[in-house]
Amino acid sequence: MNNSYAIKTQKAKYGKGKLREYLLLGLLAVVLIFTAWKIFHGKDETSKTATQMTETEKKISRLLAEIDGVGDAEVVVCETEEGITGAVVVCEGANDFAVVIDVREAVATALGTETSAIKIYLKK
Repeated sequence: MNNSYAIKTQKAKYGKGKLREYLLLGLLAVVLIFTAWKIFHGKDETSKTATQMTETEKKISRLLAEIDGVGDAEVVVCETEEGITGAVVVCEGANDFAVVIDVREAVATALGTETSAIKIYLKK
């Protein structure tokens, strides 16, 4: 009788161990799926946000394209909850000091901010 009791006990322990393994494996699978989704989904959201221009940025880019010597220009407006804090402009004509002054004044006026809050860089 002792022998059959020992076999039943071993089977019960074996069953509990297998259940624990399956639960752990299932939990691990859920974590891996969530992590993979977060990695791939997070990158899509970031790249969409990073490449989309706001309407204000598009308007200023079109405005700058009309200024003599500016050439192709890209604009990023820096905003916080309090409002616009500045802008970054990358344009082809930034190697000409007169163009830099024109761009800085045009962007500052369009955004209603100080000229010191506008940074201008030469486009490759």
